[in-house]
Amino acid sequence: MEELLNTRVTVASTKPETVIETPAIVSRYNRLDLENMGITTLREVFNFIPGVIVQDALGGWATVQIRGIDEVFNQKVLFLLDGVPYHQPSHSLIPMEGVPWESISHVEVIRGPGAVFYGTQASGGVFNVITRKDIGQSSASVKVGSNGLKEGSGYYSREHTDESAIYIAAEYRAEDGYTATYNEIFPTVGLVTNEVDRYLERQSGLIRYTNQEFSLFAQAFSDTTVGINDGVTGEDTLQPFTLATKGQLIHIENSWSSDNSKTIIFSDYNHYTLDIEIDNLFAPDVGLLATKDNNGKDDYRFRIGGSFAYNVDESLDLVAGIEHETRSIGDYRLYFLEDPSTPLATSLEQGKVDELSAYVQVDYNFREWRFLIGGRYTDNELSGQKTTPRAGIVYQIDEYQSLKTLYSTGFNSPNPTQTSIYAPGIVLGNEGLTAEIVSTFDIAYSFSKSNILFVANVYSLEAQDFIERRFSESLGVVSFVNEGNFKRHGAELDFQMASNKSKLFLNLAYQKEGNTIDFDDPAAFNTPKLTISLGANTNFGDIHSIGGDVSYIGPRHNLDGYSIVNINYTARLTHFDLYVVARNVLDEEILNPDISSQDSDLVAHGEEGANYQLGARFYF
Repeated sequence: MEELLNTRVTVASTKPETVIETPAIVSRYNRLDLENMGITTLREVFNFIPGVIVQDALGGWATVQIRGIDEVFNQKVLFLLDGVPYHQPSHSLIPMEGVPWESISHVEVIRGPGAVFYGTQASGGVFNVITRKDIGQSSASVKVGSNGLKEGSGYYSREHTDESAIYIAAEYRAEDGYTATYNEIFPTVGLVTNEVDRYLERQSGLIRYTNQEFSLFAQAFSDTTVGINDGVTGEDTLQPFTLATKGQLIHIENSWSSDNSKTIIFSDYNHYTLDIEIDNLFAPDVGLLATKDNNGKDDYRFRIGGSFAYNVDESLDLVAGIEHETRSIGDYRLYFLEDPSTPLATSLEQGKVDELSAYVQVDYNFREWRFLIGGRYTDNELSGQKTTPRAGIVYQIDEYQSLKTLYSTGFNSPNPTQTSIYAPGIVLGNEGLTAEIVSTFDIAYSFSKSNILFVANVYSLEAQDFIERRFSESLGVVSFVNEGNFKRHGAELDFQMASNKSKLFLNLAYQKEGNTIDFDDPAAFNTPKLTISLGANTNFGDIHSIGGDVSYIGPRHNLDGYSIVNINYTARLTHFDLYVVARNVLDEEILNPDISSQDSDLVAHGEEGANYQLGARFYF
């Protein structure tokens, strides 16, 4: 209960703040709280947050929708690992499978652009995964379950001196998913129908060293997912599809603090590449391999920058920062799967893009009022220059309540896949794309007292030159356009209640334009009007705990709504826990619209059928 009532978030500001104080629409959930309610993966943690849907694409990986904004490779959501941006430079993939479960402390999510501190890829929202920093609380877990699930994860911390410490985590997970049917049409053969079993395998690790105000952080992961590819959208053509990704992140940071100021300098290197295999693309048993030259060594992002925060007096704070980022991609070649020695074509050519950005923010407090205004200047080598503002007013009704009026704008440059990919018969880029702009206006009421945390907000969202994937009748393939100029309106609620033995979480999101057909906003048809998440757990005595969660996603794209119910039981013993999770106990069929192209009628399946998980966690 004490943790709930003193909840602090950092993703929207330069210092920890309570939810009622922070000038953004932020949700925070602790991993262990949601685990006790039957949630067992990072994608499910994010899916629990109001306004957020995380679902399987046809290819099998996780796609994210925030307030109805999405893109098949997640180009519209910024993923942060301990505040450090982490995404793939050519396709904008995010490492949803790249963080060891035992290392996660909690997550924080901004719905909407939300803060001037973040640049490209934050048009839909910002996900921040915060890893554990506790000393002397090491743990390891093992898990088995239905669909061939096998998982092992561990976290270890050690303090070297009073001023330095090391943190290490690692994980391996493998599981089978749904069995999908694919249909392929060949000119000389006709229709070929078969099945493919989805499969996920991932491994990840991280290490952090801290010494006073110096921090060195390194992370690495790889994952392989098997699904199906939607081939030429507009025809009933599907091929088996395998996506393999690898990523490494190194971040170095040092800060200097005085009584009224803090200076931070940092540098990070993010290497992130992917291979794609499509079976039977040209003919039966004749497939395609898309891979980067030199094992993708030229696929990286290098960022360097710093920030300065100055407390002028008790009522005035100033923040300024500057960043320079280089995004590099190597030649992306297409090969026959059966003979990967000679390239058929170059799908993406080697190149680099530099982006310089700077931001400033003024934060002024006067009695019960807080006024915030700031802006971020971006100079992207290809997308040009843009200044995006942010403003907010927070009125503190009393120590327990606040009212917020917030405005923020996001600037999102197209990635190289959207502008330059060349895969004849499958997808073609559009060199004429410009950056998209997403602006949001929120009014929120926040309450935190005794054992209750409650946030309710309404919002208006406006998109300009929104980048969309569409099937082009003239080209006969999927391509990209700046045709999205639309408005959205909605409301969200986030409720949390705690006692010494129990916790109850409830949230919902409503989108007025959801599940409607709008040519200027095709994604609205893929967006449910209503989503609801409910989770609870309670302790019986000193040993037993039982909990569960229900997630409801409303109708969309001619698909019925569905509810997923999970139940968790945990026995807490002296040095270890035993737990069993019954998942999808209603045996719902999970069907979601495929977003590879917004006008596709194809359906992506989620986790298959009712299933279970058994696990143990050891403390040392």
